Amino acid sequence: MDSKSRRPSMAKSIIDSATSKRYMMAIMGFIGIANAYAMRSVLSVAITEMVTDIHKTVIDPNGCPGPLKMKNTTNIDAEFDWSETLQGHILGAFYYGYVIAQIPGGMLAQKYGGKHVFGVGIFLTAVLTLLTPLAARIGPGYMIGVRVLEGIGEGPTIPAMNALLAQWVPVGERSRIGSFVFAGNMIGTIVAQSSAGYLLKITDDDWPLVFYASGVVALVWYVFWNFLVYNTPNEHPTISEQELNYLERHLKGVNKNKNKLKSTPWSAMLSSGPMWGLMIGQIAHDWALFMINADLPKYMKSVMKFSIAETGVWSSMPHLLMWVFAILTGWLSDYLITNDKLEILQQRRLFSTIACVGPMLGTLAASYAGCDKVKVVALFTIGMATMGFFYSSMKVNVMDLSPNYAGPAMALVNGVGAVAGIVSPPLIGYLIPNNTLLEWRNVFWISGGVVIVANMIYVMLASASIQWWNDPVPTTETNDEAEL
Repeated sequence: MDSKSRRPSMAKSIIDSATSKRYMMAIMGFIGIANAYAMRSVLSVAITEMVTDIHKTVIDPNGCPGPLKMKNTTNIDAEFDWSETLQGHILGAFYYGYVIAQIPGGMLAQKYGGKHVFGVGIFLTAVLTLLTPLAARIGPGYMIGVRVLEGIGEGPTIPAMNALLAQWVPVGERSRIGSFVFAGNMIGTIVAQSSAGYLLKITDDDWPLVFYASGVVALVWYVFWNFLVYNTPNEHPTISEQELNYLERHLKGVNKNKNKLKSTPWSAMLSSGPMWGLMIGQIAHDWALFMINADLPKYMKSVMKFSIAETGVWSSMPHLLMWVFAILTGWLSDYLITNDKLEILQQRRLFSTIACVGPMLGTLAASYAGCDKVKVVALFTIGMATMGFFYSSMKVNVMDLSPNYAGPAMALVNGVGAVAGIVSPPLIGYLIPNNTLLEWRNVFWISGGVVIVANMIYVMLASASIQWWNDPVPTTETNDEAEL
């Protein structure tokens, strides 16, 4: 009798979840971030076939067996003769624009809401991605210019998404929904790298197609985004009364009246220890992630001697397992916090440390694993999978500190972290002039040191309490059996 009486409520719960507007926003945000990272990272695979390999004449005594080392044997139709250093500048150019656009993007999201700032950013990046082949053929200076503009287009996306999440996601769901949305970067990278490798194989290295495909997909997403997502629950025309009431009760520290908020407290943010901890901690994550996104395909092809199709597939494997870990640890995080197994701050510190130490150990171990392709891919994959712990810890920590100014605060954090994207590609290009195994091993040691030091600073300065400069509106959270 009891089980029968529960069936209608269980069915209703499933229906409510399926029609929930906050989950729809999360799904569309996830796809949007996936598109953003796909357009950002597709160059890292395409460039292996765009450029003449000018280091084929260098014999690496510690390298893996592969084809006879003659210049341009991998792609006789490669169009560009760009040095490793120039390639590093091209790969890193995106992050100049990305850093520049963080603060303006956060301010726009704060003033106008996250929906259009996020959507227009993806739209502009899509248009520029479609123009990338033309820019490359005109000259490397134009290619760098387009990549900088792409960075400006994508710069506002993370602050804008953070502003949206702060308006839509209750505290008890913050880790799992935040992890799900931001983990779109891994799916975007997986799809971009694996599909790019496959497209290059079946089209006989017709590299412009990989840019056209990713740009068109993003434009299609933009159409749906405009119709399905709104800045706040109160603006949504079809949200249920039940979900609206639930969100109004459980959005801790969020000021519903944006007109009464003070201007963004930049000076208070910049004098805040927890904010500095987050900014420096973000460097740890971004350094490791950008290195893998931009340079792992090169390592797979140049050192491990994978074919271009294999490079795309195996370079995406670490991102696949990282995505799985991000989703699982998001649920685990909310469980540990809501069941008083860990305090929020303890969870943030522990999970962020795992997310930094794991990738460092995995990449170093892979560089000492010789030419066993299975072992190398497994070590890279397991090590990078632990980075999934980042998304339910440090990535959502901004919302812990300031729900009202989540957009501008994330702009600071993300902007400082993205400096790693400016520094690391040219530095790595400088450190691997001959693409040898020992050169790459030095890269992994240096990167590991940067990551560990930055994370230690985050752990010392971290907080999970709403900061005084958030100017929170007092909220009364009540228990309700009708929660969604």
